[in-house]
Amino acid sequence: MKKILPLFSILIFTQFCRAQMPHLYDHTFPEITSQDEKVIEMLNQVSEAQIISDVTHLSSYLNRRADAIHIYNVKDWLASEYQKTDVDSVYFHDFQVIPFWDTVPKPFTTAPNILALKIGKKYPDEFVVCGAHYDSYVRAEGNYDPDTLVSPGADDNASGVAGILSAARILSNYEFERSIIFASWNAEEFGLCGSHAYAKDCRKDSVDIVAYFNLDMTGYLNPGDNIHIALIYTQCDSLLGEFYKQVGHVYTPNIPIYQDWLISGDTDFSSFNRNGYQAITPSEDVRHMSPYIHSIDDIIGLSVNNWEQTVIFTKLNLACVALAAGIIPESVNEIDFKDEEIESFEVYDIFGRLVYTEKSVWKNMEEIRVTNLASGVYIVRFFTVNGNDFTKKFFLKY
Repeated sequence: MKKILPLFSILIFTQFCRAQMPHLYDHTFPEITSQDEKVIEMLNQVSEAQIISDVTHLSSYLNRRADAIHIYNVKDWLASEYQKTDVDSVYFHDFQVIPFWDTVPKPFTTAPNILALKIGKKYPDEFVVCGAHYDSYVRAEGNYDPDTLVSPGADDNASGVAGILSAARILSNYEFERSIIFASWNAEEFGLCGSHAYAKDCRKDSVDIVAYFNLDMTGYLNPGDNIHIALIYTQCDSLLGEFYKQVGHVYTPNIPIYQDWLISGDTDFSSFNRNGYQAITPSEDVRHMSPYIHSIDDIIGLSVNNWEQTVIFTKLNLACVALAAGIIPESVNEIDFKDEEIESFEVYDIFGRLVYTEKSVWKNMEEIRVTNLASGVYIVRFFTVNGNDFTKKFFLKY
C-alpha cells in the first residue's frame, strides 16, 4: 500500500466522490440472500497451505521493488503460476513509472502488469476484475542501490497476491457469463502506476468493467482483536459495497464488515474508481494496520500474523468475483465436444473484444481462416450444431 502525507490523503478522501469520473457503465449486482452450492464448492477449495506457500515464496525475494532487478524474476514466477491454471490467456500490460514524489519527473521502465483472462460465455465483453499489487517497498535515504535493499513485503502485498492467485486457480476451472480478469499490478508503491495505466487504457478503449475487487494487506491482526473487515469504497460505489457486505453476511456470517476509509495512503482500487469504474478494497483494520510495512520486518510472523484472516479475505474475494461474473452451473470443461460438428465461431482479442465472426461453417475444423487481424493472442469460441460451445486460444503471427 502506498503511503502519502496523512493530511493530504484525508483531503483527497473528502473530495473522492467529486473526483471520481461518472461511471462509464451502469451495472447492478445480484441480491445475495442464501448460499449457492457452487460457491460453497469453490470456497472449500481455498487452501491455507497454498496461501502460506505463495506468501513464503513472494517474501523470499530480496525485494520486489519496481526499480530493482528482482521484480523481473517475480514477474516470471507469477506468469508461470497463472499459466498453470485453466485461464484462456495470460498477457502483459507495459507501462512507464513516474514516481509520485518527484518534482522533476524521472520516468523509468519496469516489469509489466500481469493479467490472466477467463472468457465469459454469455457476455464476454463485460469484465469482472480482481487484482493485487506485487511490488514491495522499503524506505531508503540518500543515495542507494535499489537492487541491494531488503524488502520482503509479506503483508504488503504478498498476502493480497496470494489471494488473487487462489481465485485464478479455482475459478478458472468453472464457466461464467461474464469474463474475469485476474491481475497482478506493478509499481503501486510508486503511485499506483501500473493499475492507473491499465484503468486509463480501459477507459480510453471503453472497456466495460463491471466491478473491480482489490486485495491489499490482509495478513495482520492487531493482537487481542477479533477478525473483521474494513471495507473501503466511496459513496459513488455504494452498490458494489453493499453487494460485498451481502456476500460476507451470507458466506462468513460471523465476520463483521463495515465501511471505512484510509487514514493515510492509497491503493489500486482508486485507479479504477477515478476512471469511471465501480471499485472496492477490503482491508485489515485501517487504524491498526501492520506497523511493519515498508520495512525489513514485513515478514511472516510479525507482519503476517493471522492466516485465518487472510483465508477469509481470499474466500470473500473469490465469492464476490464468482457471483458478480454469473456462475454457469455446468462447466463446459467437463464436456468433450471434439466429435461434434462446428456451426460457427467467434474470435476475441485478449481484452475480450469480439474482432471476427464466421457463420455457417458446418464442418469439423482442423484449421480456421481469419482476415484482417494483427499478430497477437486470440481466443476462439466455437459453437456446435448441438448447441454447445467451447473456447481455444491461438497465437497469430505473420
